[in-house]
This record gives sequence, structure tokens and C-alpha cells, in this order.
Amino acid sequence: MQDDQCQETKPACGHCAKGGLRCEYPTMPVVVHQVFLPSYHYHHHQGTREANVKHYQPQHQIPIFTLQDMRFFQHFLVQCYPHHPIGSENLWLHEVPCLSEKYDYLMHAILGYAASELIAEDPSLAEPAMAHRLKAIKAIKKTLAEVPKANTFEEGNALMATCFALTYQSVLLDDGMAEFMTFIRGIVIVAVQMYIKGAKLLFGEFLGDPVQEKLEPYMRKVPLIERNWVDRAMGGLKRLRPLCEGRPVEAKYVGMITETAEQLYVSSWGAYQAMGRHYGWWMMIPHDEFEKIIDTGSQVATLIATHWLALTQIMAIITETEMEGAVKKPSNQGQPGPGMVTWIRYLNKKVDAEHHQYNEFPRWVEARLDESLLYFGRKGGWVGNNTLGS
Repeated sequence: MQDDQCQETKPACGHCAKGGLRCEYPTMPVVVHQVFLPSYHYHHHQGTREANVKHYQPQHQIPIFTLQDMRFFQHFLVQCYPHHPIGSENLWLHEVPCLSEKYDYLMHAILGYAASELIAEDPSLAEPAMAHRLKAIKAIKKTLAEVPKANTFEEGNALMATCFALTYQSVLLDDGMAEFMTFIRGIVIVAVQMYIKGAKLLFGEFLGDPVQEKLEPYMRKVPLIERNWVDRAMGGLKRLRPLCEGRPVEAKYVGMITETAEQLYVSSWGAYQAMGRHYGWWMMIPHDEFEKIIDTGSQVATLIATHWLALTQIMAIITETEMEGAVKKPSNQGQPGPGMVTWIRYLNKKVDAEHHQYNEFPRWVEARLDESLLYFGRKGGWVGNNTLGS
């Protein structure tokens, strides 16, 4: 039979249709470790297959990423790459994307975060955003449990970057506070294990004292925020104390937040440092204690969370100043996204009627932000989504 070239028309090529034969196309090509496997197209009129491949069975196959995913990836590289740790932007634009080629959980975390960032302009992206997030979480659960057995420093850095990306995406989810805090703790777990093994941390030079020293000159120039705002915060925190009697973990939590609020009367830099100590506390407490402070089924824990979030909002001009340490900024400088404001709205609704009297300050903050996301001094653009403290 003459070896006529196939037209590759669908659903059936012309030769197969003419001969009344079944024409088979693959449903989806696959990529294995970035090596494309040629797809088979069976031509019954020729009795041949167009592609010749080596006969082996790969152990790991993942679906090829779509053009939509490429849109997410481009958005990540151009507009929404993370700015934590402070000063690490170039790592997010170069080293981390290279790592994502090897570790699919990191790629899914990046794509999920970028997709969530685009939901405001295209709500239909909520589904792929969550699909990528769930794939990333499912993939790292087992890997995180086996960190001590990991054989490569590269894998540890990929895990850390994945936790950062999932943390950033959590800020864009209404009920994302608990996962936000959980993934920050995941970063710590990975970092500790890598330190014990003597591994080089990809983000190592951007953590700890050097960053504080870099930020201090900028932070010391930040003026005090309005005293009336601080008075409201202190009043709300004072009313929470009786609810924490017999609850040492919750009492400590309120104490750490109160320390930050007290510093707002005297020093914006001091308040920023106190906020860092607050983060450091819950990042390191035992798991059973940590579960108590993220339990939204507890009215006390919910009230403490709403006060913490409300306090971070009135501190906007302080926390945004840390972006002075950034080495690169995305080009968009428009209206900032809601960020943690969505958490305040979500958790304020969780406070029942019996406890409304204890939630006056967070509800006041929510009302002001409903008037304008810039009410407490937030700037336009990317810096409006600062989330990770120090």
C-alpha cells in the first residue's frame, strides 16, 4: 500500500475515514522528567505508527501543564512573586522556578497561588487555583513527614519554597488563617531539619539579624500611628483577659498581642519587633498548644484571632515599611487586594451573639476597611499584601 502522509484531521484522518477504519488519537501527551514521549497515532490504512519510541516504562508520569497554567506562571514571575523573606525576590524569579521543574509540588503551589491572585478579575479561576493547591498539599504531606530521610538539600529548599507559596495563597482565602499559620510552621520544620543536616538554606542569608539590621533605619523613621486606634486595641484586648482564665495558652497569646499594642504608644520599630516575637512564639510552641490557638470552633480563640488581625491592619504603615528592604518590585501599583481583611470579615461572622460585646474593636476595624482599604494608611499596589511579619 502506498505510504500516504496522514492529514491528522480530527476526529478521524481522511485515509481512515475513507477506508472505514478506526482512527485513534491520544487523549493527552505526557511529560516524564521533562522528556516528551511521542504520542502514538495509529493508522490502520497504513498498519503503522507515526512515532518510534524506546520501549521502557517510566516510574513517574505527570500530566503536561496547560496554556492556562502558563498564564498563571507568567503572572507569578511578573506580578505576584513573594517578597518574603525580605530581599529574596531574585531567588523567587530565578532559583525557585528552576527548582519547580524537578518538584511538581512546588510547581503546583506556584500555579495555585498565582491563580488565586487572578480570581478577582476572573472568578472562574477559583477551581484551578484550589485544584493546584490540593495537589501541592497532598504531595508535600508525605514528603514533609520524611524530611529527616531526605537525601538532597535541593529537596529541602523546594519544600521550603512550597510552604512559602502555600502561605501566600492562604492570605487570599477567606478561611485561610489556620493554614497560613500551619505552613509558616512548616517552613520552620524544614529549616530546622536542614540546619541539623548542615544543608545550605536557599533563603538562609535573608533570615535573622541581617534583615533586622537592614530594616531598622527605615522603621525608626515611621511615625506613631493614631493614639485613638491604639486605645481601641488596648481596650479590646483588656476585655479578653477574663475569658482566658484557666487557659494558659490563650492567656499567653493575648499577652503577646498586648505587648505589640503597648509598643505602638512609644515606638513603631518597637511594635514591629514585638510582632516578630509574637510570630516566633506560635511558630515554635508544641503542636497541641498550637491547635488551641487556631481552633475557630472556640469562641475565645476566634476572638483572640480577630484582635490580632485587627491590630495588624492598624499597623499598616509600619508593616509595609519592610518593603524598603525589597530588591525588586512588580510593576503594578494599583488598588491593593484585601489580603488579611478577608480573614477579619470571615472570623467576625464566627463570633456568636453572646460574645459580640468582646469583639467591638475588630468590628470597628472591619467597618473602617469597608469604607476604604486604605483607611489605615495602606499604599496602592503590591506592598498592600504584607503578611508574614518579620
